[in-house]
Amino acid sequence: MNIPILDLKKEYTFLKNDITAQLKSCFKNQQWILGNKVEAFEKRAAKYLKVKYAVGVASGTDALILSLEALALKLRSKPQFSAKDEIITTPFTFLATAESIVRSGATPVFVDINPDTFNIDTLSIKKAITKNTVGIIPVHLYGQACEMDEISKIAKEYNLFVVEDAAQAFGAEYKNRKVGTFGNCGAFSFFPSKNLGAFGDAGLISTNDGRLSELLKMLRNHGQVRQYDASFIGHNSRLDAIQAAVLTAKLKYIDKFNTLRKKVAYEYDKVFSDVKEIEAPFSPDYNRHIYHLYTIKVASNRNKLLKHLNSAGVQARIYYPVPLYEMKAFKSAIFKKPYKGAEDALSKVISLPIYPFLAKGQIKHIIKSIVDFFA
Repeated sequence: MNIPILDLKKEYTFLKNDITAQLKSCFKNQQWILGNKVEAFEKRAAKYLKVKYAVGVASGTDALILSLEALALKLRSKPQFSAKDEIITTPFTFLATAESIVRSGATPVFVDINPDTFNIDTLSIKKAITKNTVGIIPVHLYGQACEMDEISKIAKEYNLFVVEDAAQAFGAEYKNRKVGTFGNCGAFSFFPSKNLGAFGDAGLISTNDGRLSELLKMLRNHGQVRQYDASFIGHNSRLDAIQAAVLTAKLKYIDKFNTLRKKVAYEYDKVFSDVKEIEAPFSPDYNRHIYHLYTIKVASNRNKLLKHLNSAGVQARIYYPVPLYEMKAFKSAIFKKPYKGAEDALSKVISLPIYPFLAKGQIKHIIKSIVDFFA
């Protein structure tokens, strides 16, 4: 048996007719850059998230970078912060989070994570604030919402902006409210492996701030306020019609697919709760975890278990094996040690296959492989 971490072919088989209809419309209209398809998707996404504005961009990384540059424009009247400006974030995430901070001109400040949720620790945020702190980037890792009430409270107390990195969490909720709607901006990725995935790179920025929405639309289109008239240096980061069409076809099924992921997680949870060597994902009752990844912690022999699963045809993986504070790219960052939560996760996590069309037989095989290993 060969069980991938994600099976996009099964998803496409289910969505084929919807996607084909959307693409045929593109072929007929021949509008490829921005245009009606992109506008329609932006409106649908904004309605789904319950925000005033949604701005499509070329990738999730660009969604982070442009969010920070728009905030710099609003706060500094130029699309860059300075190196003395500090932005607090987690070291246990994909490198694009901190990369966006560096590209915006600011300095990343790495603080520890909550060992139960893998998300940024709110107490560590507060301890890391200095006179140079300008913002916070919480990451809703693996599809689990951060403690947004406390983060919002801290941001308000210290007059900081919040950019939510919701790359892995489209549809996740914190206290019945979609993530990406608490901060100044929410940055989403539609990389093909995401719960809502395009046929290539694509991203989205959500906001309730009209001025930020205007700046974001200029930033994604070379800084132009109108054609051939640039107000500042921007980017070529326009969402194209093909990706908007695919995302529109998939969007109406996102809640269905996230619910199916939850059912797979439930099957895992039932068994792993009785395996003393395994700690299943923790999610507070007030969160809607969408399980972009189902990530367990293994008390011992994590690497041997991973090798065992791979040899059994289970494509389990480790997200993320190297913390950002150990990467040369971020040697100029500020490190707020210790990182007990992050180091615990680094030595114990394994992510198991989880997707809407994971068959019962495949789930049983994955569970049996793990139970047999510890037996």
